[in-house]
Amino acid sequence: MYARFESARGVGALRIGIAILVASAWPLAASAQGNDDLWEVTVKMEMAGMPMAMPAQTSRVCTGKNRKDEDYIPKRENCRVTESNRAGNRLTYKMVCEGRDAMTVTGDLTYGNNSYEGKTQMSGKMEGQPMEMAQTFSGKRVGDCTATSK
Repeated sequence: MYARFESARGVGALRIGIAILVASAWPLAASAQGNDDLWEVTVKMEMAGMPMAMPAQTSRVCTGKNRKDEDYIPKRENCRVTESNRAGNRLTYKMVCEGRDAMTVTGDLTYGNNSYEGKTQMSGKMEGQPMEMAQTFSGKRVGDCTATSK
């Protein structure tokens, strides 16, 4: 039963983590042609207590050109960014989420010309239980698109 609970909690954490990092941070592509940037993003999540490693998730997302640093910090309801610092090609941030699944998120993102990579550390509670989760991610520009929102 303990392994089943951990697996169910892990799936929920995976959904939250991916939603925090991918779905909220970057709008989905509307079409394959356009003036915006189409990225292939890979996210790998690790969570203590999981009976097996979760596989990396890869998706394609479309972002508008000339985005501000704040646009790359994942957004989630009931969360607010408490720190954000850019030094050269590196962005670090801290976010606090309140409510049912309260957590603290720290992130580190390094930009390249047509790529980026980073890591996110999340700690808090899920369904009343302590939760620690780490994500590594990378993205590479793979073409043009038209963003649905900018």
